[in-house]
Amino acid sequence: MASEIWDAYDKDCNKLGFDQFRDEPIPKGVYHIVVEIYTVTKDNEVLITQRHQNKALALKWEITGGSILKGETPEQGAIRELKEEIGIEVTDSDLNFVCSYVYNNDSSIYKCFVVFINKEKTKIQLQEGETIDYRYIPYNEFKQFIKTDDYVNFIRERFYAHEKLFDTIIHQR
Repeated sequence: MASEIWDAYDKDCNKLGFDQFRDEPIPKGVYHIVVEIYTVTKDNEVLITQRHQNKALALKWEITGGSILKGETPEQGAIRELKEEIGIEVTDSDLNFVCSYVYNNDSSIYKCFVVFINKEKTKIQLQEGETIDYRYIPYNEFKQFIKTDDYVNFIRERFYAHEKLFDTIIHQR
């Protein structure tokens, strides 16, 4: 399987004009963009998925996300990741931008979105080799659950850095 190809960016999200390959070291001062999507029902339940046992951080729970590919916008990457990982189809207008977060430890710029779905009309299709289970958890319980060792810790850190923004978007729609 060929390595993913990403656009290389500076910390201000300006394209640098060259490709970055997933499996190669990222030079200092170069970043790639990762999207994280919080999928929320009309009853304020958050959809979380469990990572496949053969992946890093095996069997931990998380929200949907991944790196955007060469030529994609963050919105296009979020739409693709939702479709690939859990089978949910959305459009640009369904995405609610929450925040952008530069994470120097892994040379990533995270773009976080919330998307609202109708749980009764949504069929979840887990991606083979990526996810093995899913569940909906009420938002207030989600905020407690992510404090546990069962949740991916660095996603938790980004959530809590912007918790008030998430609260506002989720509670004021």
